[in-house]
Amino acid sequence: MFYLRVARGYRALDLLRWFLTSVASAVVAALLLRALGRALSESAPTPAGPALDRLLWCLPPLAGVAYLAAAWARALPLQQPERVAGLVAAGVGPVRLRLLLAGEMALACAFGALLALGGFLLLRGNVVQLMPEGRLNAALGVDGSLPIAGTLTLLALIPLLGGVAAAAAVRPSDVVPVDGSDQPQRRPTPRHIALAAGLPALGTLIVVTAVRVNAAQAAAIGWVIAVVGIAIAVPVLLYGAGQALAWHRPRAPRLLAGRGLQAQAWRLGTPLAVLAVAGSVGTAAAVHYTSGGHKAVGPLPAIEAGLVALCVLGALLTRLAELAGAHRAAYLPLRRMGAPTSTLQASVALRTAAASVVVLAAGAGAGVLAAAALGA
Repeated sequence: MFYLRVARGYRALDLLRWFLTSVASAVVAALLLRALGRALSESAPTPAGPALDRLLWCLPPLAGVAYLAAAWARALPLQQPERVAGLVAAGVGPVRLRLLLAGEMALACAFGALLALGGFLLLRGNVVQLMPEGRLNAALGVDGSLPIAGTLTLLALIPLLGGVAAAAAVRPSDVVPVDGSDQPQRRPTPRHIALAAGLPALGTLIVVTAVRVNAAQAAAIGWVIAVVGIAIAVPVLLYGAGQALAWHRPRAPRLLAGRGLQAQAWRLGTPLAVLAVAGSVGTAAAVHYTSGGHKAVGPLPAIEAGLVALCVLGALLTRLAELAGAHRAAYLPLRRMGAPTSTLQASVALRTAAASVVVLAAGAGAGVLAAAALGA
């Protein structure tokens, strides 16, 4: 009942987020149910290997939905501090508020999973037919009995991961009402710099060595190590780019751009790193599987790639909206003092250009390593 009373205050944007989360969850649930149906239709006595491979293919879109739920759960208290202030005034503490946000995302994911399950059962019972002559029978597993407990357990992963990701993303400081100003962030520590430089180098060395000896598993491990290093390196590089913009007696646009990029480095670095890595991996995989005489893999990889791309873009746009509100609050005193609009626009352009260079560099590095790992 408490959640329903809170839901009465939802805006159109909140309802849109809830709806999109449900749609993304329904797509992931459909992929999981397809993998289950294929496993039920296998005629081989030991179909564990192919079934496991199909489930592993569902991990990227599942991670994308969890990432989107985490980003949107964290955005709510940052974009609606008045709502958080009202809940805090009503006696809702930080722990209960985090559980409320996690429950909201988990409920949206569960609703999408139940919609997919309903459609799966309708198709499996021939109540609705999308394709003639039983072309979907293998994907629906009509030749075997559907395990109810296993199906519900499989679908429960979606709201579980969505709720856990949402609860983990919302920090205690996020549920405290703030004024939204762009506060300076911490400087990169020597540990951050060492990890940002060492992990990509180590991963690259492993990938190059694995490619020479034709060891695909070692190449995949090296690529993962390098990607983790790139994810750490992007915020460090953003901070360094901001410091470079503000170096040596800068004019007002350079100073504002540099200090703003330094303040944004840690909040903006993570979604930009995810965007760069996801884009480069998708491009490398598309080039790899569409050239060189590879067998056609069907439309499912394209569906999964599109879902992951939409989740990453949704999370990035959410973070950009948060930072836009912080910029408006930070630039308001400058506008009151009569700062020219051209100066503020020039600072935004410089900051965008510097961030784009960092993203392109990170994406190029991840793409080269992904292409090498796929060729191992």
